[in-house]
Amino acid sequence: MDPVFHLSLSVSDLTRTRRFYESMLGARAGRVTDQWVDLWLFGAQVTVYQRPAAVVPSPFREAQHFGATLDWDVWAGLVDRLVSTGCEFRLRPTVDEAKGQAKMMLADPDGYLVEIKAYTDPSLLQRPTS
Repeated sequence: MDPVFHLSLSVSDLTRTRRFYESMLGARAGRVTDQWVDLWLFGAQVTVYQRPAAVVPSPFREAQHFGATLDWDVWAGLVDRLVSTGCEFRLRPTVDEAKGQAKMMLADPDGYLVEIKAYTDPSLLQRPTS
């Protein structure tokens, strides 16, 4: 089995958060209980826990975010879909032609920032070898 990146977040409203990740970003629910949900998002497992008191106000985590790098065409399709829904972006979709990079950032209902990027040349990711 290949490793799977996992992230755990405390949220104030489990239903609203699940709806956001499923409808806006295309996540799919895995295991579901009354207190938490495993959401599969871009190949990673994001577990959201119903813990309103543990949600840190967003001004205290301005630089903190998580995200994914997608294929260029997949990124463009997601942008089109998000724009058509009236999505409020924290960073509107931008393309830097000189760098061959595109990115956007949005916030979930509790203010967790999700950055989604793409590169015209996938080798620009510069993944380490071995």
